[in-house]
Amino acid sequence: MRRLVRPAVAPAALALLLAACGAGPTDRPPTPPPTPATTPSPTPPGPTEVPTVTASPPPFACGETVRQPGSVPLALITGFSVANEAGTGRITFSFRPAGNVAATPDVEIRPATPPFTMDPSGLPLEVVGSNFVVIVLQGGTALDADFNLTFEGPFDATPAGGPIVDIRRAGDFEAVSSWVVGLDGPPCVRVLPPDGTSRLVVEIETR
Repeated sequence: MRRLVRPAVAPAALALLLAACGAGPTDRPPTPPPTPATTPSPTPPGPTEVPTVTASPPPFACGETVRQPGSVPLALITGFSVANEAGTGRITFSFRPAGNVAATPDVEIRPATPPFTMDPSGLPLEVVGSNFVVIVLQGGTALDADFNLTFEGPFDATPAGGPIVDIRRAGDFEAVSSWVVGLDGPPCVRVLPPDGTSRLVVEIETR
């Protein structure tokens, strides 16, 4: 019986065959396509700083009643000062802030004539001057809810110069405080606008 003998494949032919099939130990994986470049997002603009606006003082009101609303129903007094400078008298009340809110009470300033009395006793109150105004703080007091003093004074003053000659506290009763201001002439009054602090500033000139 005759054996069938398979022809041997030459090494060179084998190499060509493998190359044609794409196989081989030196083959590399295909190179991935390039990633498209990304444009960076623009940086959002920062917050714009808002400038602080300060209101201009109002004109003086002569011989009239002047009022300004407060920021809280109850403002506890922590300071009081009076001074005359360059013909203008300035009365400054300081208050305890109400949390993060600047505290100021309602204020009314009106011309007045003697005789004057203390509130609530009705006893006579002597104030020096030729003309007078009364300052009333509605909701402004130096007594807290437990009747403890938030400011011990002084509550009266006799400043040097003019136009303020004398100022006396008339009373602090049921969260209403009042002062009588003696002047050297007919009064012109203004209240400076709120400035974000717990202060109330009254300015007085005379004609």
